[in-house]
Amino acid sequence: MKKKIVLVQLGSPKSPKVSDVRKFLKEFLGDPRVVDLHPFFWKIILYCFILPFRPKKSAELYARIWNGQSFPLIDGTMQFAEQLRGLFPAHEYEVNEVFLLSEPRYESLWREWAAQEENARAEKWLIIPMFPQYSEATTASVIDLFFQELQHQVVIPDFAFMTHFHKSRAFIDASIKMINKTLKEQATDELVISFHGIPTRRVLYKKDPYYKHCYETFVLLKKGVEGVAKEAIFMSFQSRFGAEEWLGPYTDNLVKERVQKGAKTVAVYCPSFVVDCLETTDEIGHELKNEGAALGGDVIHIPCLNSDPVWCQNFAAYIKSYEAGQRSPLEYQLTEEEQMSRPEQTMQAPPLSDKTKGILKIVFLTLFLDLVGFSIIFPLFPALAKHYLTVDSDNYFLKLIFDSITNFMSSGGDATLSMSGIVLFGGALGAIYSLLQFIAAPLWGIISDRIGRKPVLLVSVFGLALSYVLWFFAGSFTLLIIARFVGGIMGGNISTATAVVADITEKSNRSKGMAIIGIAFALGFIIGPAMGGILSLTDLTQIYPFLLEYGVNPFSMAAGLAAILSFFNFYYIWKKFPETLPPEKRGKGSVDRTSNPVKLLMPLPYPGVNLTNFGHFLFLMAFSGMEFTLTFLAVERLSFSSLDNAYMFIFIGFVIAFVQGGVVRRKAAQVGEKKMALMGLVILIPGLICIGYTTGLLLLYLGLLFLATGSAMAIPCLTSLVSLYTPAAEQGRSIGIFRSLGALARVIGPMIAAIVYWRMGAEWPYWLGAIFLLIPILLIARLPKPQEV
Repeated sequence: MKKKIVLVQLGSPKSPKVSDVRKFLKEFLGDPRVVDLHPFFWKIILYCFILPFRPKKSAELYARIWNGQSFPLIDGTMQFAEQLRGLFPAHEYEVNEVFLLSEPRYESLWREWAAQEENARAEKWLIIPMFPQYSEATTASVIDLFFQELQHQVVIPDFAFMTHFHKSRAFIDASIKMINKTLKEQATDELVISFHGIPTRRVLYKKDPYYKHCYETFVLLKKGVEGVAKEAIFMSFQSRFGAEEWLGPYTDNLVKERVQKGAKTVAVYCPSFVVDCLETTDEIGHELKNEGAALGGDVIHIPCLNSDPVWCQNFAAYIKSYEAGQRSPLEYQLTEEEQMSRPEQTMQAPPLSDKTKGILKIVFLTLFLDLVGFSIIFPLFPALAKHYLTVDSDNYFLKLIFDSITNFMSSGGDATLSMSGIVLFGGALGAIYSLLQFIAAPLWGIISDRIGRKPVLLVSVFGLALSYVLWFFAGSFTLLIIARFVGGIMGGNISTATAVVADITEKSNRSKGMAIIGIAFALGFIIGPAMGGILSLTDLTQIYPFLLEYGVNPFSMAAGLAAILSFFNFYYIWKKFPETLPPEKRGKGSVDRTSNPVKLLMPLPYPGVNLTNFGHFLFLMAFSGMEFTLTFLAVERLSFSSLDNAYMFIFIGFVIAFVQGGVVRRKAAQVGEKKMALMGLVILIPGLICIGYTTGLLLLYLGLLFLATGSAMAIPCLTSLVSLYTPAAEQGRSIGIFRSLGALARVIGPMIAAIVYWRMGAEWPYWLGAIFLLIPILLIARLPKPQEV
């Protein structure tokens, strides 16, 4: 029976051209085995942030190892396969090499096999991923692609996979021989055994055996190395990608540390690779060598096995033994003591569990719909004012608002006809909603601390749905006010939803959960205004005039959709949301607080909470003032239309979502929530100054980039800090006060900014806001570290 040996390697770009490297990276990083993040969010990151920029840099690296026709990985693999072919009887074995991302691929292998005469075909295939240690990102990917191609085949031979050979005598003995040969030729103080890294999360939580295999390889190599003291042999990991914590120690840091501690010469061997490639030839042999030289040391790259004759002969014998079912005799075994000596890998910020992620999805939906409800009315304010002035001009509340505006402006004219009057009308409706959130947020937090999170979420979400139903039938301005009144009170459940995040996360990864809240806020502010503007184009009263009798109005489409989404959210919480505050933790707070909204803002007896609360309050005053006056400045300076303003807010929202999802969620715990919050507050200052001076699109959008980035860093980190400083039993109350102060800031900030804008000019709210931000920066800088509390 004829057999086929298939050697599988990753591959390389077609050339070092940027276009070829981009195509290579697109396929490589698009593999869910290589990057196992949520596909939707990862594709946004990949296509928006990586593929537009990284290929140029990577192409420069690949150009350094390009021989004019090919790359070392391709040439080395083909040479190895050719050597192996000569070691197997041609009438019994075929040896083929294929690449996952280069030619030839599986497809061509199957095509050639199918074209052979039936009696000449190999009846059994052995697929060998040429990665000594098993990892999901490598070996599992090889298996996946094989089965994908299998779906297109009719006739399928027997097949098997060699999933790892990290303890094989063939690999270990050949590696020791290569290391000792190099050490003999070049005197070396220390040796670093450097493996390719993977995210630590994969080992600790997905139980990938890669780290175990690496350590076993390291122990076996260390035993046979000569010329370097055993205590001078170190294990490390290289080639990190992205913001996650990867297996450590990191090779570059370790080597530089050893040089700084006196090692003149450090040799590096990379046993994750059997053929030299970019990660060995350039990353170690070029970049790390230069970094070591800059510190006064010499870094020696020990070549991979490539097509070394002894390696080829021994591996051919190992394949035959493996295929015959006699693998163990040709493998080294570690003692129990050696296995137990493996250092544990840890993470500063553990990933969120699947259960936690499931709960966060519900919290995300709840907050997203809350913010949609808050912002859906923004683009409708002018039209709302004109509509109710037409159909309900004698309404007591409507006349009260516009009479107050007229008196405030002291213009002597009719405020109902001026744009300033209409803008202040919109501000009044928004202020009602924010003021009610300010009052309700701590109350919902207190109630949830006593009876649990789920009942509060159910009641408040149902109340939100009811507010949208009222708005749907708001033929009179009075009913609209009642709808906004109910919505504002029920929208205070943001504090409860935030407390849920505190319930289900640990201090070390709480910022990740809070970043999810930030993304919900950002998307809510993107989708809400867009939904309101688009749905306002459909007037149900024009299509079905009889609906006017029931109070249906031109804005009922927006209200109706919001109501449907809220009822869906209610059902989803009822069915899927597990209670996150167990009975034994309810009502255990040490501080008995009143429901008086003023007394609720009295200082809490927890170090760090009050400074964070008031720092956030002052920051949000400046930021919300900018939000409120931004459209006026854009119209005045740049003649923006409503659509231009929509694009502006969509840009802000997307930047916030990307920064919170791509940076804060991954880096906040490592950098520190306090430090990242301070960085965000500082970044806001140039943003405000740029917008104050803006006379064109470039300066405007540069300022918006600073503002969105800064707020995206500051808001979730400040939220996380409040939670970190607060005992578990007081989470709802403490975060409720935090959210309440935020709502109050959104009442006061726009009012002050509008007055400054009106009295002093368009630029002054931004310049004064930049100066004002120094106060919250100083407050946050005084915060203690959470672990010190």
